Amino acid sequence: MAAFAALFVQHAAAQPAAPELRYQPPPNFYRSAITPPEDYSANEFNAGLQVYPFRPFSGNVEQAFRQSLLREWIDPRYRETNLAAPPEFRQITIAGAQMALSARFAESVAGIPRQRLRMLIVSGNAAALVDASANNMATWQRALPALNAMAATLRVEAGAAPPKMAAVGPQGRAIAGLYMGTKPKYIVNLNRPAGYGSHVMALHYYLFSADGRVYRAYDEISVPGGDTGRFDFEAARRADPVNSGRYAVQGNQLHIRMGGGQEVETIATAPPHDGRVTINTVLYIRQ
Repeated sequence: MAAFAALFVQHAAAQPAAPELRYQPPPNFYRSAITPPEDYSANEFNAGLQVYPFRPFSGNVEQAFRQSLLREWIDPRYRETNLAAPPEFRQITIAGAQMALSARFAESVAGIPRQRLRMLIVSGNAAALVDASANNMATWQRALPALNAMAATLRVEAGAAPPKMAAVGPQGRAIAGLYMGTKPKYIVNLNRPAGYGSHVMALHYYLFSADGRVYRAYDEISVPGGDTGRFDFEAARRADPVNSGRYAVQGNQLHIRMGGGQEVETIATAPPHDGRVTINTVLYIRQ
């Protein structure tokens, strides 16, 4: 249990604004196409890892972590509901972080203590979380080598300045269109207690306008007459801000910024080519 926290390298000087958490994914873990968070599942046993990007905070984030484990930052799919015992906190060091703290705890799931380790990583006025879990102690021990390997690579770096999203320029006309892919969709099981659900494969769409706006949705996006200029992006933003945003091209990268406030998701990928674009490992094809 202590090994996961012990493999972090010594920290360096605090990073300036817009930090990014860098790491090598755990070996033999599969990365889900559903983001955020960056979600990994072990291929051979029931263990998982989620990485939550840096987000701004106000107040004493360490105190909040000690009081609540920042449970409200955790995706509802992985949020603990019933602790089996008080968490064990430990100061750790991560390259480039101003401060880092781990919490080792277990949650009671049908009487079985599900093993958890959560890390708070602080840089300036922003914080990130790393959350590892396994369904029991035996599985936790099997997962530790992969988690240790990932932990040894964790580091904080200064993020690149985001591109201006005000205008996309002439490239927007080449990018504009409706793109379709297939990715897992989480479905809540209403016949079971809260927290139960499953993933099913579903159609997923990105709609890009010529002037730099973007909207995404599962199952269907209705575009009047196939003309993106007639789609009401502003109405979509009001109704579904998390899945609405803007995009820009900087160099050889397509930058997408979804959401707003503390719920911002940033994506960088290669621009569409021959009507195809890959976003978070999913291939989307222009319709």
